[in-house]
This record gives sequence, C-alpha cells and structure tokens, in this order.
Amino acid sequence: MAKKITILGAGNGGHAIAFDTALNGAEVMLFEHPNFTKNLDGIREKGGIEAVDALHEEGKDVPAALSGFVKIAGLTSDPKEAMDFADVIVMVVPSFAQATIFEMVMPHLRDGQTFVILPGNFASLLFKKMMAEAGISAKVTFVETVSIPYAVRIIGPGQIFIMGKKTAFSLASLPGSAINDVCQTLKDVLLLKLIPLANVIEAGFSNPNMIIHVPTATLNMGAMESREGKIQFYREGASDTVSKVLEKMDSERVEIGAALGLKLITFYEAVNTFYSLDMKSIRDFTLNTPIHNNMPNDSPKSPKERYITEDCPFLLVPVHEFAQLVNVPCPAIESIIKIDNIYNDTDYFKVGRTLDVIGLKGMSPEEIIAHVS
Repeated sequence: MAKKITILGAGNGGHAIAFDTALNGAEVMLFEHPNFTKNLDGIREKGGIEAVDALHEEGKDVPAALSGFVKIAGLTSDPKEAMDFADVIVMVVPSFAQATIFEMVMPHLRDGQTFVILPGNFASLLFKKMMAEAGISAKVTFVETVSIPYAVRIIGPGQIFIMGKKTAFSLASLPGSAINDVCQTLKDVLLLKLIPLANVIEAGFSNPNMIIHVPTATLNMGAMESREGKIQFYREGASDTVSKVLEKMDSERVEIGAALGLKLITFYEAVNTFYSLDMKSIRDFTLNTPIHNNMPNDSPKSPKERYITEDCPFLLVPVHEFAQLVNVPCPAIESIIKIDNIYNDTDYFKVGRTLDVIGLKGMSPEEIIAHVS
C-alpha cells in the first residue's frame, strides 16, 4: 500500500485503524479535536503506536489478533492540515461527536475525496444536509460502514490491544451508484473483504450493535451497575431469555427493512459473515463467540455508557422512525427505547437521529430510496 490516509478521531478505533493501515504501508495523518489532543500525546511521546501481543487480565493471558509497532506520519488538531493531507478520509468517532467533527472539517472538503464513516449510523445523510445548509458544494463521495473492523482498547499512552479483527464487513456509498468505485478505492485501506450494500439506509439498518448492545445492556443494567461491569457481556448478559428479546428485535428490524425494499440478513448471519463463524442463532453466538467471550469482563457500569447512549439514539431511533413511516409495528424496539429514556432522563424519540435530523422528513419511502441511490 502506498496511499495517504487521514483518520479523524484518535480513540480506540482511530488508534487501531492508524496502526493497521500504517503497518501495511500507508502514510497516516491522525487528527483529534483540539479539546482531546491528549489522545495524540502518547503517540507523539512513544514515536508511534504499539499494539501489544497479549493482555494479562483477570488471571489469564488473552492473545492479540494484531501486534507490532508503527510510526505515524502526522499528528494534528488542525482540520485544514488533516483534510489537505489525503483524498481518503476515515472518520472514527462516537456518533454523538460526528456532527461536531464534520462541522470542523467541512470547509476544507475537496472535489474527489472519499469520506468514510465508521460506523455510519446514517451520518452521511446528516453531513449532506449540513453541506447544503452551509452552501458547500464539494463533490465528495460518502461511505458508511456497518461497524468498525476491530475489537480494540487503548491500554496506555500510544499503546493498544487488538482483541480481534473482522474478516469481512459491509458498506454502502452515498450516492449508492458509486459503490463499485468505492470498493476499489478502499480495498487497500480497510484491509478486509468488503461487502457492498445497495444504499446507506441498508447500511444503517445492518449495524448489529443495535441488536446486541442496547437490549443486553438495558435488560441487565441492575446487575451491571451492582457488579460495576464485572459481567461477561455476551455469554452472561445475552442469556437464553434475554436472547429471545434480541431475536424479536432482529425480526422487527428485518421486517421494517423489507417494507423499505431492503434485503437484510439476520444478526447471526451477519456475524457469521464478519467473523467467519457458523452460528445458528443469536444465543448460539453469544454463548460460543470465540472472540468476544475471550475478552475480560467489561460490561457497561451504567446506562450512560455508549452501549445505550450511542446505539439507542443513533441506531434504534432512526429504525423506529422508519417503522412509523412504513407502518410496521416494532413493540420490542419501542419498549427498549422507552426504558432507556427512563434510565437516562431523556426522550431519545425527540433527541435521537430522527428523519428530520438526517434530512428525510416529509419524504415517502420511494422518494427516500431514490434520494440515496
């Protein structure tokens, strides 16, 4: 790989993508918001990013999927410097920070850039709306992925532990017609098998986190708070009974998508594809996943953590909005959102990523699909 890449966001995912792409020969510019430049300080002091070969925790050694040390070409909190560096831009920030970071870099967009959002969570539609409102007409191709490639955590300054890496994942472009060119551009950037989707609506609906993270965290919150997160999230949290709720939510998601003309696969089919597994159900996955169940106990300690505060308002809420648009009932999805509203003293139905927020309010389903094609 002899490619320049700008990565927006120096959290867990940003560290991992910077490490992996640099390890494979890319020149990487890593950008972080000026308020969080401490995320860059450790890399600067270390001279690069180290991915350790194992993590010793809770009495066992967990081997890494990737390890080594790489130098990073540039570190910056200057949005212009970041955007001028490369034609391929990869944003890896929490959903609640996506609009903030995009507003900073938006004035520096250039014709011909490919702007990848990991994971997308319908953000490309929001970004196009922001550009239109700001009068910015740069011809940029947006890409939404359904997740990030890595299970990773920062364990020290400039130091990460990569627990696992997907073998494949799905993505879509905006416009949807650009997907073949996008896959060609990104094949040496994302460094795994790329599965093209029809459009960014399908990509948003295909993020498995809304099915595994939100209800499992919500229905286990009492134990997770009391035990300060010391629960094996997948094996213990998504028990036989809880998995019945996950299965119901997944079937609702697929039914809503079908009403929009989307051909969605089930949760367990998705994880089989992403991790080269052969699971038969959600419970089979949560009980037997070799990657996730090898992780130390690291469940949320409160409903303020991202398994609810990110995946509920930025995934479940837009799916619920589409359900209302196509008149498909989704009682399980709606119930989990309502409980999370109580947990966090908010109304995610109003403050989440609604159709109004992403610029689709007032459109028919047919108009929406045409808009993203």
